[in-house]
Amino acid sequence: MPLILYVLFFISGSAALIYEVAWVRSLGVVFGGSHLAVTIVLSVYMGGIALGSRLFGRRVDAVARPLLLYGLLEVGVSAFALVFLALMTIYPLAYAPLARLAETNRLWLSAIRVVFAAAAMIVPATLMGGTLPVMSRFVAVRSGSLAHRLAFLYGVNTLGAVTGAFVAGFFLLKTMGVTSTILVAAASNLAVGLLAVALSTSVSRDAETFPDRQEDGRAEPGARSEVPGLRDLPIRLALWGIGVSGFCALGYEVLWTRMLSLVVGTSVYSFTIMLVAFLAGIGLGSQAQGFVQSRRRRAGIWSPSIVAFGITQIAIGSSALAVTVLMRDLPSHAAWLQSLFLGPSAGEFAARQAATFAIAFSTMIVPAFFMGAAFPLAGALCAEHGGSRSGAAVGEVLTYNTIGAILGAVVSGFVLIYAFGIERSLQMLAVMNVGIGAMAALSTRKRVAAVRFAASGAVLLLVALAAFPGWGRVWNEKYFAIFRNNQRAAFDTPERIHDALENTDVLYYAEGANEIISVIRPRGARQAFLVNGRPEATTSPMDVQCQRTLGHLPMLLHPNPRKVFVLGTGTGMTLGATSIHPEVESIVLAEIEPSVLGATRTFGEYNHQVLDNPKLRVVFNDGRNYLATTRDTFDVITADPIHPWSGGAAYLYTTEYFRSVARHLRPGGIACQWLPIYELAPKDIETVVRTFGENFRHVMIWLTHYDAELIGSNDPIVLDEDALERRIAVFAIKRDLEVVDMGSAGEFLSYFVAGASGARALASGGRINTDDNLALEFSAPESMGLASLMGDNVQALAAVRESILDYLVPAPAGPARAEQLARWERNAAAAHLYDQAHALFLWGEAGGEPFAALRARLLETAPRYAPFLFLERENESRLAATPRRIAYADFSVRTDSGGRRVLQVSAVTMRIGASRAVVMFVDNDKREIYGQRYFDGGSAELDRRVERFAAETLRELRAAYDELAAKEGGGNVQAPSERATAAHLKKRVAAAVTDLVDP
Repeated sequence: MPLILYVLFFISGSAALIYEVAWVRSLGVVFGGSHLAVTIVLSVYMGGIALGSRLFGRRVDAVARPLLLYGLLEVGVSAFALVFLALMTIYPLAYAPLARLAETNRLWLSAIRVVFAAAAMIVPATLMGGTLPVMSRFVAVRSGSLAHRLAFLYGVNTLGAVTGAFVAGFFLLKTMGVTSTILVAAASNLAVGLLAVALSTSVSRDAETFPDRQEDGRAEPGARSEVPGLRDLPIRLALWGIGVSGFCALGYEVLWTRMLSLVVGTSVYSFTIMLVAFLAGIGLGSQAQGFVQSRRRRAGIWSPSIVAFGITQIAIGSSALAVTVLMRDLPSHAAWLQSLFLGPSAGEFAARQAATFAIAFSTMIVPAFFMGAAFPLAGALCAEHGGSRSGAAVGEVLTYNTIGAILGAVVSGFVLIYAFGIERSLQMLAVMNVGIGAMAALSTRKRVAAVRFAASGAVLLLVALAAFPGWGRVWNEKYFAIFRNNQRAAFDTPERIHDALENTDVLYYAEGANEIISVIRPRGARQAFLVNGRPEATTSPMDVQCQRTLGHLPMLLHPNPRKVFVLGTGTGMTLGATSIHPEVESIVLAEIEPSVLGATRTFGEYNHQVLDNPKLRVVFNDGRNYLATTRDTFDVITADPIHPWSGGAAYLYTTEYFRSVARHLRPGGIACQWLPIYELAPKDIETVVRTFGENFRHVMIWLTHYDAELIGSNDPIVLDEDALERRIAVFAIKRDLEVVDMGSAGEFLSYFVAGASGARALASGGRINTDDNLALEFSAPESMGLASLMGDNVQALAAVRESILDYLVPAPAGPARAEQLARWERNAAAAHLYDQAHALFLWGEAGGEPFAALRARLLETAPRYAPFLFLERENESRLAATPRRIAYADFSVRTDSGGRRVLQVSAVTMRIGASRAVVMFVDNDKREIYGQRYFDGGSAELDRRVERFAAETLRELRAAYDELAAKEGGGNVQAPSERATAAHLKKRVAAAVTDLVDP
């Protein structure tokens, strides 16, 4: 019987986590994906768990057949899961009208979200909350003891949750979609419930009826508590302690997840793995506690100890504090682990997930293990020493723990992270764990004074941590600000980390509830906007071109764009581009993370200081949710670039979102959607284009250097060269577009690829991406790190290229029309050559003969073709950034075996932006850098200064070598040893790169 019960409870735990994941997704579509909205949903879910544990825990001890009741609870969960699905068909229709009553009032939106979430989840969550106390009651009576049985039950249920999270995140949602995943969980609950009901009929009524039996989870006769009268202070501390433990556990999870996202990314798979790692630690800890209690029981020492509970809390806090300290090296630790798994092929999806597993488990497993041990200890204490029967005791403990968890998630995400930052918040949580643990451990024999002393010490330490923000910190905030998780090679050695820290300026850093934001500028290089360690945008020409195109393209295609909606801020370049069009009367910006605006201001020279524009209104909300609930309609709707593999961003690529965009366009309105051609497979490109095209009558595809842009409208899109020329001639617009080779109508229109026919041809093999099937969210991360996809996607787009003449307003008949036809036919011929060169460049084959031949033909036939001009500058930048040897010196050395070899030291230089270069002195054979030096200045003088410094330094090395050769030869010059020569040259290079005055 115990084995089958554990199997049932394992399946129940698995289903519960599947529900949590799926319900949060379903309600997130209705309420939005902001941290506030998600926290409300999770809080209601956990609140139902707490309510159920309280209600059923108080009553189950009087129930004659608890196994029957357990079965009915599981059947009830299954039934109300179906009710949830029914409500999800109604909620989108009901929520929007209510939200419109006060669409920007966060209190009102929160209130209706709570009501809707409670109506959907409170009953099934309450039933779930009752399962542990009910099952605990049945098992305690059957076995005569609760202590080790509770640990096994809780551990098995949590390990079931681990399985549920993994299966849902990696298989069910990916292959079946949200609705079918919920149905699988409901079927699991139904099967568990029916089997439990069947089993209850096979258990004799005597075995299930126990009003006066001693096997009710309390201590056996003669089993002594640690201290007579233990009920009062120690039991209260056990309850408060498990509440604090829940508070800290959810706080750790929120904050650890935020930090780990910095190094493992924010894909759905990364979040699944982090959840699995956290829950696995809890499940294993509970199981281990069960084995300990079982051995103690067999040895006759089976009474749970308040001291043990206190020590467990101290262990949680101490290990969490150790993890916090070790997190100062998290980027390098992650880079090392990733290098172990990834090897030379950084795009292997399985290897990336394995690396993420290693990082998450190595971070979370130890503290989570002790968290898992704490719960069954508290439950057993309350049952065997607190005067409560098993069901009531477990229900009470679960209630305290769950309420603590709710508060922990809310306080850590909305208070601690903003008030104190992540590091200080983690330190405070650790102090709370250690403090409550010390109080519990000292509470034996009613040591009230000792308990008060421990409490006072913890409070004073918390106050000190809050009052002295710089005290006790070990993290280098700048390290986290500059770390880029897609450029691990820059951080894989201490020397490179030091170099990065010394040569990168941090312009902005903020730890927000949704993301960690930073803006950096490597000296001499481009300014970059980072979100969770991932560069989202830079001031490089290709990024500026994309961001400005997302703003200017829809604005120029609309004849009179007065009302504009922009989703997401980023650098503000897209937003700023819309703001300088003279027709604009109002712009609404929806931004989910308030901390982003500080980063946006650092790009003021690129975004026209748009945040100070009086036409702008900022709404802090999930952009999709705002658009779905607002009454407003717009002439232009566009969005800042957000890649679909980023957590939650795939919902901005679904047919439901695009349908909402189409409905909020005014007559003649234009929608613009970013289409990344990097880290997105051609099949995913097809999916996006097909999904977009399903919702707009008229579609166009445009291709800039590194990205594509989709245009959609419900009305015909008019491409009028003369009108475009007049509007681009506006000074601010022309200045914006000239720098990215789009400064005239002819240049601008050269980036057109296809209209509706071409879009349909490209999309023919794609799927419709929906909120339910989540096709893109799960497929896009599989393309991360695959550089070849850019060229593949350009090739796919080129295959459907159309003549723009089919979409242009014809020039007047006669010479003007003939000139127009001839001009665009020449443009089409240039595009044919350019597409091939463009693909080769993005494949990394710009150094080959095919690219050179195509380049020569374009220089001959279409030297002013705008996309080619942009490609030329990118190629020049590539060549400048390629390391090249400018000088070298050979040194004859004696090897350890007595032979001779030549040690060659080369001076290698490369550009870092237009105004900075680096010179490195390298041992060619060993690929070892002896030292390096940076030079800043105007582009024209950099080469001269670099070459002069390299020559002078090599002369210094030659002199140092001659000196060493004479010294080792006793006055007779001979080849010195290889080891001595290398050491001597390194020393002289180090002196040269630090002491010499710039030439």
